[in-house]
Amino acid sequence: MLGKLYNSAAIVALATLLAGGGFVAYLFGSGKLDAERTERIAAILRDEPRESPQSDGKQTEADQPAESDTPVRNAPSAQEIQQTRQRDRLRRAVLARAGADADARRALADQMLQHALSVQEQIEASKTAWDERVRKMNEAAQDEGFQRELKIVSKLSPKLAKGHVVLTWQKHKADAVRLLREMEPSKVTRILEQFKTPEEQQLAHELLEQLRLQSTNPNAPRSGRTAGDASN
Repeated sequence: MLGKLYNSAAIVALATLLAGGGFVAYLFGSGKLDAERTERIAAILRDEPRESPQSDGKQTEADQPAESDTPVRNAPSAQEIQQTRQRDRLRRAVLARAGADADARRALADQMLQHALSVQEQIEASKTAWDERVRKMNEAAQDEGFQRELKIVSKLSPKLAKGHVVLTWQKHKADAVRLLREMEPSKVTRILEQFKTPEEQQLAHELLEQLRLQSTNPNAPRSGRTAGDASN
């Protein structure tokens, strides 16, 4: 309300000032002064900011950014193309190196496996050879020990020789049969004459039967530690 009164008083004061010289009548009469222009003059006297006649809230062409100022990036530059190619080359090199490393690891694993198999075969061959050597040594020792046993038993009395044959039969039947087979027939006869009881006569019968079987079978075992007719 006070602002409107102030504006009206300013207009009246301006009109009074102009009317004092008779100039207002001339301006109004010639159409060079009207209410709108009087209002503008009053605003100038009040030191109010002037409103631009084109300030209608729309942006002028000068204020609008030029379309040419906006960068248009439709195609990559030469530098970007070069960088893309370098990245592709690096990626291919990394993949190739990874593939080569994988192939090298597989080749190394195959070599190690082949070496392990070769070592295992050598160990098995060595073990087989050692077992065969031990077997032959045992056989040789047994043969040597058997020959010593044969000499001793052949010199024993028939009664003592009979006791040894019986005990050997109870442990290893093949050894007892072999012992009798290697003796002189006369010595075997004197030993078998010591078998008096029915049980002993049955044992003598089995000994003679095994002597007969081994005589007709050259591949019959020569030790109670191997399978055959006179087992155990």
